Amino acid sequence: MVRLKVAVAVTAGALAGGLAVPAAASADPTQVVYAWGYNNWGQAGADPDVAGDDLLSPVPVHGAAANVTQLSGPNGPYKGRYVLSLRSDGTVWGWGRNYIGVLGDVSGSTFTPVQIQGLPPNIVQISAGGIHAAALAADGSVWTWGANNAGQLGYPTPGTQYSTVPHQVPGVSGVKQVSAGGEFTVALRSNGEVWTWGSNDHGQLGDGTHTNRTTPARNQAGYGMTQVSAGGYYALARRAGSVWAWGANDSGQLGNGSTVADSATPVIVDRRTQNATQLVAGYTHAFAMDPDGSLWAWGANSKGELGLGAAGPAVRTPAKVPGLTGVTQLAAAAEISMALRSDGTLLVWGDESLGLRGDGIPRSTPLPVPTPVTPVRGVTKIALSGSTVLVRAPMVTMPYVVGALRVSAVAQLQAIGLSVQVTTVPDQPICNKVGTVESQTPPAGTVVAPGGHATIRVYAPPPAGCL
Repeated sequence: MVRLKVAVAVTAGALAGGLAVPAAASADPTQVVYAWGYNNWGQAGADPDVAGDDLLSPVPVHGAAANVTQLSGPNGPYKGRYVLSLRSDGTVWGWGRNYIGVLGDVSGSTFTPVQIQGLPPNIVQISAGGIHAAALAADGSVWTWGANNAGQLGYPTPGTQYSTVPHQVPGVSGVKQVSAGGEFTVALRSNGEVWTWGSNDHGQLGDGTHTNRTTPARNQAGYGMTQVSAGGYYALARRAGSVWAWGANDSGQLGNGSTVADSATPVIVDRRTQNATQLVAGYTHAFAMDPDGSLWAWGANSKGELGLGAAGPAVRTPAKVPGLTGVTQLAAAAEISMALRSDGTLLVWGDESLGLRGDGIPRSTPLPVPTPVTPVRGVTKIALSGSTVLVRAPMVTMPYVVGALRVSAVAQLQAIGLSVQVTTVPDQPICNKVGTVESQTPPAGTVVAPGGHATIRVYAPPPAGCL
């Protein structure tokens, strides 16, 4: 494995739970990005050679501290294990594994963000597919790069099956949202039309065929669509009063109770989702959010990723996630799910094998019930990249507590969400410093993860006693 370590200062970036967000809408220099979970290629923004391949606790993403407005990562167990971030200045940066050019013209992998070169100014939305990526510019044009083995870039790449440089997708304009799936791309135009291109072996283009398309074509969904979300090999679309699905149905992704292998034309999802205000397509499971923030879930459930209280077989008709309301943001990936509630509670459920809860405790059993994540406070944005969790939360900076009384120092550190270990060091015989802090770790000014650890050394009387 080649790991490229690049020192780049990132001044912006952010998170979105699957929806397009105006680039400057949520930029905040006091917010930083933290990650935990799978990190074998540095996709959690930490050096795997130092931090390891599995991060069980949150760590600040290296070099991606502030002004992030959106983050996006592949939703399945693809070869592309990477993350894209959108800064408030409209530039796009990425890190993780650079498989077939998803991070541009760099080799190996990088845990430090690198800028994606060749994009126009003022990018307003990004979407990371399995092994290709897409970006939406302010003028409604779509730009893609990475793998093109099934035509998912929407333009020819003569002599190769990939492009390390983004190019504009011809033949589609006026786009207001783009969503990249496993090996296909979905674009929603401002007039409510859905356009698709790329792999179509499961009917995921929704054009009535199973033939790959190397250029964009009109999907058979009706007019008036207001949101799209691409899963692994299926896709969802929403318009007022209905939710539609097409593509693979091996795990009930169509949500209409059928057992057909797939559908090459859009079909209506069970009517209980008709009031949906947001859709999120994971790899093989999906959610629809009602106006009160409650969730309908369907699809694969082998690790409890639907949050229904038990892991088990696929659920082919939407079921209500029990006891959960007030959700404002939602993310779904491969066998894991995450939600942020209006009261600031961050919830996770599904496969726990890679540290889903972020509490430092290794687990391997399914977590089928939405469970609060306690180490991180004040989360404002969420995202998933495969089995990697990313959140945006207030920056936690280690204060200067040297010289302070022990009680005061501990209180300051606990107030910002840190756990504190206290050790002692003997004072001089005069004992004029007993009970005060001699040193601290990390040093003052260090950005630390919420729920992280701090150590202070406190003066204690010397063994021979005080003079």
